[in-house]
Amino acid sequence: MDPVDSDYRKKYREHVRKKYQASEDGNSCPGVCVPFSERYTSLTMASDLGGADQFLQRRWRHRGTVPEQVPATSLDALFSTGSGTAETVVLLGVAGVGKTTMARKVLLDWATGRLFPERFDAVFCISCRQLDLEKGQASLADLILKHHPELTPKAALKELLVNPQKLLFIVDGLDELNGSLEQQEGSLSLDPCEVKPVSVLLSGLITKRIFPEACLLITTRLSALGSLEIRLQSPRYVGLLGFTAEGREEYFHQFFGDQELAAQALKYVLGNEALFALSFVPGVCRIICTVTKQQLQRSRGDHRRPDKVTAVYALYLSHLCASPCESSERQSLRGLCSLAADGIRRKSVWFKAEELQKRGLAPLDSLPSAWWDHLFRKDPDSDDIYSFIHLSVQEFLTALFYVFEDGANHSETTEQETKLLLESCSKDRGDLSLTVLFMFGLLNTKIMKCIQEQFGWKISSTIQGDLLEWLKGDTKIRSDYPYYDQLEHFHSLYEMQEEAFVQHALGHLTELTMERLKLTPLDLTALSFCVKHCFNLETLSLYTCSFLSRVPEGGEPPGLPTQLCQPYRKIQKHSEVFELCQALKDPKSKIKTVELWDCDLTSACCRDLCTILRTSQTLTELRLADNSSFRDQEVQLLCEGLEHPSCRLQSLGKNDLVFFYFVQHTQKLKTPKGSTPIRTEKALNCKQGKWQNGNRSVAVAAPPSPDTGSFGRSLACPSSTESMNSSQRSDLFPCRLEECRLTAVGCQGLASVLAASQTLKKLNLEHTKLGDAGVKRLCEGLKQPGCRLLTLALGTCELTAACCGDLSSVLRVNSALRELTLDTNVLEDSGVLLLCEGLKQPNCQLQILSLFNCDLSSACCEDLASVLISPGMMSEMFLGSNNLGELGMKLLCVGLKHPRCKLRKLCLCESEITPGACEELSSALRLSPVLEDIDLWNNPLEDSGVRLLCEGLKDPGCRLQVLSMCNCKITGASCEALCSALSSGCNLKELKLEANQLGDAGVRLLCEGLRHPDCRLEKIGLDIEELTELTVEELVSLKRIRPDLIIDT
Repeated sequence: MDPVDSDYRKKYREHVRKKYQASEDGNSCPGVCVPFSERYTSLTMASDLGGADQFLQRRWRHRGTVPEQVPATSLDALFSTGSGTAETVVLLGVAGVGKTTMARKVLLDWATGRLFPERFDAVFCISCRQLDLEKGQASLADLILKHHPELTPKAALKELLVNPQKLLFIVDGLDELNGSLEQQEGSLSLDPCEVKPVSVLLSGLITKRIFPEACLLITTRLSALGSLEIRLQSPRYVGLLGFTAEGREEYFHQFFGDQELAAQALKYVLGNEALFALSFVPGVCRIICTVTKQQLQRSRGDHRRPDKVTAVYALYLSHLCASPCESSERQSLRGLCSLAADGIRRKSVWFKAEELQKRGLAPLDSLPSAWWDHLFRKDPDSDDIYSFIHLSVQEFLTALFYVFEDGANHSETTEQETKLLLESCSKDRGDLSLTVLFMFGLLNTKIMKCIQEQFGWKISSTIQGDLLEWLKGDTKIRSDYPYYDQLEHFHSLYEMQEEAFVQHALGHLTELTMERLKLTPLDLTALSFCVKHCFNLETLSLYTCSFLSRVPEGGEPPGLPTQLCQPYRKIQKHSEVFELCQALKDPKSKIKTVELWDCDLTSACCRDLCTILRTSQTLTELRLADNSSFRDQEVQLLCEGLEHPSCRLQSLGKNDLVFFYFVQHTQKLKTPKGSTPIRTEKALNCKQGKWQNGNRSVAVAAPPSPDTGSFGRSLACPSSTESMNSSQRSDLFPCRLEECRLTAVGCQGLASVLAASQTLKKLNLEHTKLGDAGVKRLCEGLKQPGCRLLTLALGTCELTAACCGDLSSVLRVNSALRELTLDTNVLEDSGVLLLCEGLKQPNCQLQILSLFNCDLSSACCEDLASVLISPGMMSEMFLGSNNLGELGMKLLCVGLKHPRCKLRKLCLCESEITPGACEELSSALRLSPVLEDIDLWNNPLEDSGVRLLCEGLKDPGCRLQVLSMCNCKITGASCEALCSALSSGCNLKELKLEANQLGDAGVRLLCEGLRHPDCRLEKIGLDIEELTELTVEELVSLKRIRPDLIIDT
């Protein structure tokens, strides 16, 4: 090593040590200068953030949403040791979390030899805050020397820059640049003394066009990440999350000095979710500690103990001012609030002296001494530059400026600025969330009164109306997930704690849906508060939400920190949904439907949900689908609630049973935004389209794969409801338990519920592991005289033919059951034979039977046909995805043609039906008295089979209205027969021909039939991808002639 270079480096290290070892920053205890190493408290850095989406969206709440298992990163792991790779690390964090402190610690630890002693010869820190004040041009050497004047003359700097692969540049506070980073075409000179625009130099350094071999550490707030990402080469992102639990405790003890006082304060903060959620930020923690210390010293009791964030900041300001505030001090504070608001509007945290003078804040030594270092401060690294001690203080003063007015100083301009601020919050989510939270919090009656008494300000005459209008209007629909904006509104209303305002603000809500959110305890508290005061709410839906809790390790000793938020796995006194359940039990609640899909509910949750079942007078639907942690124990807990005499729940189930509800109550319950595709595919399992039911319609999604169960049967549901009387239809409210780990053991409790409940109408247990033993236990309840169940769904329950005898015995004696679903179980022909024995009994009133994908063959079709002939009420039968074949179809047709047959819908999709069976089917179409809907999707009917069917369609006795022949190997050769049938005046209203090769000639023939005056068809499904433009134009022309015709392409 060159001795000259070694000497320069040694001197530079010494300068850095002297500069930073005993300096004070905004996160240290006020008025104290101590060695950096002694006052520094450890902060959490996390790499490969699993909660990056919440980290980006939830500026002040992300600490509770980042999973515990996110890998932590130490300072010495930021850059690989002994590697010459030019690495770039971006340190992300909210304002005041300690990014600058961390950058200075890296610099200081390098200078003292504790960090990267061999990796880097020199570490330079460049402050973007100071760069933002630079005008004109400079060289890279000038920028470095401005931040490190100890390196003069330039010869010293040049020596340190000789080996760029051994350099680390720290770019601190990139978000503080007001201007954009300029790109310069072509290569940039590597000469550190060449003069360029400052923005070009910084851009060149970040994009590695200057010193590409050097390493970079960039600190920034999240707001600048979008523009930064496109400029970086293979960056590594590290989140600075604030204090560790130990670091927070250490900070409290350093701040208070008195160990007993520190323990009391820490215990209080840990017991308050609102304060705990923000105490991870060192700058905010300082304010919390200041207020808590003042309150504890003033009174050992609970005198004015703040429990909301706004209250903390209001007390913080109150202690810094006289009470009542003198006129001059009040004017100065108003000027400071105006300055804060102007900075928030410009997205600036730094102010020049002339900006203070403009607002009457000069001379600066005239300001109250308590304000310095508690509200406002001079930048230690810059002359004539000032800032608030923390961004949250600036935001609180901004909120004061908009919420309160000081006589004539409040103008129409201020009112307009209020609306602009709220509009900006809607557009720029996250950055203004705390400002808005403070605005709502200041409208709390107690806080408002204290502010008015101390400062003599009046509440703005328009602020409540502005906030109310903004809340109701801020309903922009977003398709990105997770989406926390609505939850943040609830936090604002909870902060306010004004029940009348909350009721007015939420009075328009009848449904509330949240999806894919990580909910902290404070989130659930705010949500529960708003649900309790939302008196018109009828439906509450949480889809794939995680409930996070702070769980003490072996209890919570006084003064000791608990674990940070993490996915809850331990039983505690109350479950995660306890507060929500308390809100649902409120006598004023009108909630009828609660959905908690895929929320990983625990036994403790079930205990609390059970209390709702016992007490709620309005709840009729409880949907708990996809909770994989549900086992027999959890179901047994629910059964205890279901058996209670006060329980009003009317159905327990899942999947396609929800279709009843959608058809009958479309006007009352709209499909939750964003979740439609997922829910509809699972719930309806039908071909894409829309089922018409009177003046109502239900949109449905494309089908999943056939092995999901119940495929192709949902379109029959409307007709099934028509066959029930009105009192039965009114009871169809689904509650879901699909994909829960229920086994035979848990069925005993359900059997008791079935035997005793007078309100439960639906039980849906699809995708569970009941097995034959579980069904046997259920049947014990189903056979009891008191059982009122209408619908039982047991699809994909690992059943075999062995359970069919038990089910048959139920059908013999139970006259209430109307629908039985056994899809995707290996029942085989022998099992169906047993079922048919029960189905043919006079007491059996079953209307809908679904045996989709049950491993059946033609051997069971004769018995099924005998069921159709029996005196029963069978109106819908689903036999798709079974190998029935030509013989099976012919046997079924014997029953279809019988005068006593009441079947209106028959699903035979994927049943290996060939043209040989179409003659018998055509005959059945002519003779069947009621058959209206037949699904032949995915059967090789071919053109010859279609021609035979058309003969039946043209017969005056044919009642068929819906015919599905998708993917049936049909070509244009059959379209002439179809055209003839359409022109004959047949009753057909819907024809599905997708996934067939009809060609242009075939489609033109169909158009001819559709134009015929006797054609009654209302909807046709066609594929148009391979049609010529001329044929497509003919379809358009047809649509003009028949605007009522739906052409589904």
